[in-house]
Amino acid sequence: MNKISYKTIVLISALLFIVIGCTKDFEEMNYDPNEPTSVPPEYLLTNAEFRIMDYIWDEWWNGRQGLVYSQYWSQTAYTEESRFEPRGNITDAYWGNFYTNMMDLQEIIRLNTDEDTKGASAASGPNENQIAVARIMKAFTFQMMTDIWGDIPYFDALKSIENTSPSYTKQSEIYPDLLKELTEAQAMIVAGDINGDIIYGGDMTKWKKFANSLRMRIALRTSKANSNYKAEVEAAIAAGAFDSYEDDAFLMFDAIAPGYNPLFEAIIVSGRPPDFAVSEPMINALVGLDDPRLPLYADKAVAFETDPLPYRGLAYGLNATDAPGIAGPGGDNVSLPSLATVLAPDAKGWMMTYGEVCFIKSEIMGWDQAEYIKGIEASMLTWGVDAADVATYVAAVPAASAETVGLQKWLGMYMQGNQGWFEWRRTGQPDLQLPTDGALGDIGTRNIASRMFYPQEEQVVNGTQYAAAVAQQGADQLYTRVWWDK
Repeated sequence: MNKISYKTIVLISALLFIVIGCTKDFEEMNYDPNEPTSVPPEYLLTNAEFRIMDYIWDEWWNGRQGLVYSQYWSQTAYTEESRFEPRGNITDAYWGNFYTNMMDLQEIIRLNTDEDTKGASAASGPNENQIAVARIMKAFTFQMMTDIWGDIPYFDALKSIENTSPSYTKQSEIYPDLLKELTEAQAMIVAGDINGDIIYGGDMTKWKKFANSLRMRIALRTSKANSNYKAEVEAAIAAGAFDSYEDDAFLMFDAIAPGYNPLFEAIIVSGRPPDFAVSEPMINALVGLDDPRLPLYADKAVAFETDPLPYRGLAYGLNATDAPGIAGPGGDNVSLPSLATVLAPDAKGWMMTYGEVCFIKSEIMGWDQAEYIKGIEASMLTWGVDAADVATYVAAVPAASAETVGLQKWLGMYMQGNQGWFEWRRTGQPDLQLPTDGALGDIGTRNIASRMFYPQEEQVVNGTQYAAAVAQQGADQLYTRVWWDK
């Protein structure tokens, strides 16, 4: 698959600066530098794809929220997040960044729709295909956001100065529109690749499959709130979803700065002592199943490398005083995330996998065994497990059921921290733990949080609409369940 490196992004950014910032005899021109009219949309697409995935994948959003909330990782220090005391400034930053980068996607749609600009924009590929990719990326990002917060600015969002106080749309209205957007986007795709795409290298066949696979994810997530969810999943399958792990949607980070995997940059390049270890629930599950993904997900505990059981998970939700001592100096007493895969500079930032598609099919088909097996195989193959080891493993797995499919889906979503968190909220699988030293934040009767607080800044700059959203949703608490989470 043709992937564009981050070095290309740097070049594009430099060229964009030249286009926007430098004009000969500018004093003689009626030119607004804040509204350039000659920016090729491929530059906007490259920037939006990288920035959205960079934020989703980094230490704070993926590490301290998703990977911790889903109990893939435990914290060896600064353990507040695993005890549900999130830092408000982090939520502020990511809320703003997601909306900012979706503005680039909205601009791509405008440039390829407006009669005055669509002709020039076609130099980046067929107008229809550029619009389709922008709509698919928006749907992917908006679903991430609504599953984190619940009701969010949606129909009124991305309008810049035309609406600086956007109202919040109910999640029950967002979800049907996401399905509509994806259905229309995949249907509008025509022959011809596009430029600037660092996810699929412009391959529109892959984008069509991704759109339909996302439709499956979105429809299934409403399984407890929408009686028609199964028909919507089936329609997405019929339209053509992933059919091989080679269709997986991911952004490949770069082995050369500044395009590093953000986890590599934050955890390895920084030189800080490790803040994260692989959790006890994850290590115990992998060891108990003799799972060949174990050495790809985690490294051996340095202090126990010669032990018959060299992988050691760290208890989840320890207090900040005890955790460093239990983990040991440099985290030597516990298994840290794999340096070769998870923390590699050029790791994959997954958006969705064929394995997830198979598990969805298994569920809607009444826990179909064949699709369950395909899901396990796909997860292992995409991580690079040897085919012979895959065959040995699947020959011994128990029958498909809510519990076994739920466990394997959780294992297969490793490193997609937020998706693991969302799915646990929907299914309750597998059996995750309360924080060892108790929750600092109020999570109600659950073992983990049901959503994230709204950003503090939003309460200041959009206070009237924020207040209306809180009244509409019921509360702004970690225990407040979103619409589909019955």
